[in-house]
Order: sequence, then structure tokens, then C-alpha cells
Amino acid sequence: MPNPYRIDPDLRLRIQGKNPERNCEHRLCPRRNSGYEGRKMKVCAKCHHVRYCSKECQKENWRVHKMICKKFEPIADYTGWMEKYDSLFRWAAKEAFRIHASDDIFHNILEITATYSDRVPAHLGTTPSPFYIITAKVLPLTSELSGVPVLIFADLERSLEIHSKGGIGRANLLFNFLENPFTATTKSVLRPYRIDFTDPPIPGYTHSIDWKSLLIGLVNGKISVTDISPRVDVESQPAEDVQDDLVNGLKEVTMS
Repeated sequence: MPNPYRIDPDLRLRIQGKNPERNCEHRLCPRRNSGYEGRKMKVCAKCHHVRYCSKECQKENWRVHKMICKKFEPIADYTGWMEKYDSLFRWAAKEAFRIHASDDIFHNILEITATYSDRVPAHLGTTPSPFYIITAKVLPLTSELSGVPVLIFADLERSLEIHSKGGIGRANLLFNFLENPFTATTKSVLRPYRIDFTDPPIPGYTHSIDWKSLLIGLVNGKISVTDISPRVDVESQPAEDVQDDLVNGLKEVTMS
């Protein structure tokens, strides 16, 4: 499937695959064996995802394509996606940094690695959003990602300022969107996300040790909000298993 548009209103950014596959969507296309080199491909005007080598092929394939045309999501909005799940990312940061029981928020950053929904193999089920979380982990502020330091001193100063006024501090998250997680030269988009905890810490607060699998499960549509109960810690799929499924599935896609 051709890549969807990647946009970020904050950065005024729009990215699309530079070299989309030159394949005609019509499986019985008479030109399939000879190839499409030098031939101008036409994109479906409704979904902007599939391509045809001619109007004839598009017409012949419409009976099949119309069943899925409306299901394509042509826009992958980085900022919109992060804001949509703000309350969940806020909860994850609270648990990952143990903000009510430690000062980890001043020394660490939460990295969330994701890929695009069109990279997720079909056997993992439907993906409810344009992005699919692969993993999440806490890194020290001294770390680097793709040669870029994760620490931004202005954020640390803001965190200390919040703390000096009785609050907890600023949680720094870094989203690492990978175009292809299993290619050594894959391109990525790094997007910082900041969450301020201005309320004082709650003494005796018990933090969840299963925040990672819950975060991944909820965002990826493997767990619904109505499923959350005391049983989730025992019955939800561990984050490592979810990640292994994605790794194995994407390897199959890459090798096919």
C-alpha cells in the first residue's frame, strides 16, 4: 500500500513516500508482466492511496476497490494524534516516572517508538489510528537518539520552576516515528511532547508497574477502556509479546 501523507501542523510539515511502488492496483492488468517504467500512474481521486496505469484498469477494478476505498486514512497527523491521546500519555508519564514517589522526572525522558499503521501486518488486526506504538521506555536525559541529544535545557529549567512553586515538574516525552523499523537506514521523525504536572505529589500513591503494556494495548486497539479492571494486570498481553508479534509480522511483510 502506498504511504499516507504525514503531516504536522506545528512544523508545517507534510511528508509522502518519495518512491511509491509503480504497480497497477488492478490484478488482471495486461501490463503487469512488462512493467510500468516510464508510464504515468493515476492515483484514485477518492482515497489517494492506490494507483492505476490507465482509466480502463481503474474502471475494471472499481467493483473491488470501492469496498475498501473509504476505509483508507490518507492523513497521518503527528500533533493531532499526540493531542488525541494526551490524557493517556499523561497517565503513562506519571507512571513511568513515578512522579509521586521519586524525582525521576528530572533525570529521564520517556521515549515512545511508533510506526505507521500502513506498516502493520494485517494479521495483527485493525489499527484505530494512523500510528502504531512498538515500544515505550524510560531513558536518561544524557541519551542521544539518531545523534540528537534528548535534553533540552529550557524544559529542565521549566521543570525546576514548576517544582519550586510546589508542583512536581515537567515530563519530557520524545516520539520516534520510524518509517520502517527493520531497515538499518530507515528514516524517522522525532517529535518532543511536554506535559506539566503543576499539582503537588500525593503521599502514599501506588504506581502501576504495568503502564507499558496498558499504554501499548490501549493505543493499538488491543485493549478497550471498558476492559480496564483489576484483572488487566494479569490478563492483558505483556508489552514484550505485543512487540514480538509486530516484529515477526513486519519481518514477514519486509521479506515477501
